[in-house]
Amino acid sequence: MHHTVLLLLIIYTEARMFCEKSKIPLEQGVWRYDLQHMDAAIVDNRPVSINEGQIYVYENYFPGYTIRYVNVDNLAMKSCGASATIKNGGVGSSSVFIVLHAESNQEIRSVIDIWGIKNYEPKHKVDVDPNIKNMKSLYLFKGLRVVHHNKGY
Repeated sequence: MHHTVLLLLIIYTEARMFCEKSKIPLEQGVWRYDLQHMDAAIVDNRPVSINEGQIYVYENYFPGYTIRYVNVDNLAMKSCGASATIKNGGVGSSSVFIVLHAESNQEIRSVIDIWGIKNYEPKHKVDVDPNIKNMKSLYLFKGLRVVHHNKGY
């Protein structure tokens, strides 16, 4: 009888140690070797005992860049840790708004990594109107053209 009660107590205790929701890392986009590492944030918040738990908000804007990969690793090994959700922006935009949420008595230990590419302004082409009456001026120096190759580029 005592062994059965002890066995049930051990099973119940082990079951309570597992998280109700899996806190797997958040990953959006595809990492490539040519992406630029734009930001890394380490969040380390101790557990709080209020019923709502705790939240941490990460918000950043990268003018002139486009986000291609977002990764949030949950590093809380001794507790359930935090769930991460992208509420706004992310891959394909230049801003991101991430909310980390940990349940009551759980800690937030996470690393947020943002990777992207620099946006290059497109060069504006001058459109030539085909209705120009004096097209001969475009070919005035046709035979005198020289092509210069700069080997430094």
